[in-house]
Amino acid sequence: MSNSESGESPGPTVAKVFDSIAETYDQTGVAFFRPVAERLVSLLEPRPGEAALDIGCGRGAATVPLAHAVGPRGSVRAVDASSAMVAATRGLVVDLGLEQARVDVSDAADLSGLGDATYDVVASSLVLFFLADPAAALAHWAGLLRPGGRIGLTTFGPLDDATRAIDELLVPFQPPELRDARTSGMTGPFASDAGMEELFAGAGLREVRTVVEPAVLEFPDGETWHRFSMATGQRAMWANIPDEDKPGVVERAAAILAATTPGGPGRLVWQMRYTLGVR
Repeated sequence: MSNSESGESPGPTVAKVFDSIAETYDQTGVAFFRPVAERLVSLLEPRPGEAALDIGCGRGAATVPLAHAVGPRGSVRAVDASSAMVAATRGLVVDLGLEQARVDVSDAADLSGLGDATYDVVASSLVLFFLADPAAALAHWAGLLRPGGRIGLTTFGPLDDATRAIDELLVPFQPPELRDARTSGMTGPFASDAGMEELFAGAGLREVRTVVEPAVLEFPDGETWHRFSMATGQRAMWANIPDEDKPGVVERAAAILAATTPGGPGRLVWQMRYTLGVR
């Protein structure tokens, strides 16, 4: 059962999980969050001088390309519920000299302080499925756009057999209510392109379209996969696995990965769904 299905707000719990992984999130050497966010930004086609909003910014995977695209005459507001993620992204934009970017702590489910009809572009990568009421949140996000403004979200499309097999190694240890972002992100409106497009239409968005493209993740060994998994929302699932069982889970995952590419690094292929619309 996903958070959206239970009706419970996951905000504080999600923020706590991402506070705990902020140091290693997107820092394990496995290319995923950054290229996926960069592709979302490219599909939104932000232009110099525009105002952009990055909802659930993490460590700035979309914030940085947005800031480069809008340039010094534009602006980027990046928000995340995790104060540790915000601190990391603030440091990043300062180091890069991106004075047009501002980063703040804010709950994606309540962005009432950001002002209506303020932004030309809204981007949110792998966030909406964490929220208790995705439809209400998306309708609110749409209202943050100026007329003619563009919004784009990334969610998970179909996952390959190896990914599903590895995920099943973790599931037996979990309480019924706990699922990570990928698991909760594959039910309800997140289960199909049509489901996401219906959410967008329900939020009053038009010119809705979907782009699905593969993300290929490479893992030379099981330990690399384990570090990556521990640096994502799946860390909450690892907390429920007894210490004595963890090496066995990693060993079985390594065997699944090795079988995907004999003689080379293990590969997981995730179809990423980019849903785009216009206010």
